[in-house]
Amino acid sequence: MKQPDKLAQNYTARISDILDISWKILKSRFIDGRHEITKEAPFQHYFAHIISTIGESYCTKRNDIFLVDLETKIDDIKGKSKYLDITCSFPNENSSCAIELKFKTSRQGAQDHGRIDAFVDIEALELVCNQSFDIGRFYMITDSTPYIKKSKKGVGTVFTTHDGSLLKPGSYHFPSKGRENITITLQNEYTIEWEKINEWFFLQINIAPSS
Repeated sequence: MKQPDKLAQNYTARISDILDISWKILKSRFIDGRHEITKEAPFQHYFAHIISTIGESYCTKRNDIFLVDLETKIDDIKGKSKYLDITCSFPNENSSCAIELKFKTSRQGAQDHGRIDAFVDIEALELVCNQSFDIGRFYMITDSTPYIKKSKKGVGTVFTTHDGSLLKPGSYHFPSKGRENITITLQNEYTIEWEKINEWFFLQINIAPSS
């Protein structure tokens, strides 16, 4: 007899499924040209729209509600307010996810700042997951190969974003001009695994509350 094939009863698991499908759709539409993304704002809006559309399909009970919001303000993240790029939730089931996005092109340069800013987002997602969200997701799109290749010197040897790099729990700091005073502390371990489609690279990191 076949095993039952239906949506997960756990609503946080449903959010994970929604995001997996939405990410696949976003990547496909971007690569095939339906969604033109040249900076972070359209990435945010297109992705949020896809998440909202897919999420509605995962409402199976009459009282199920799936919400998607942009720029959700969270207070007291390292003493400051933080605006999350996207948040989504099943509020009646107390299940929620925080999402941060990065879109970097080779024309923009400033990869040192981009690496540090990515770590800032990952740290923030860990903190908000411990505070008020069940899970977090970090997504990045780039065509800039310095993010993908292993650095031999400089910021990239500390704030490592190259394919296959292992981010271990602990503190990260490098006195890069314009980011001199930033120290990042990660609580969990992550592996950086880029996905290459045509000339573009895609990264997804799943974040969970610290145990």
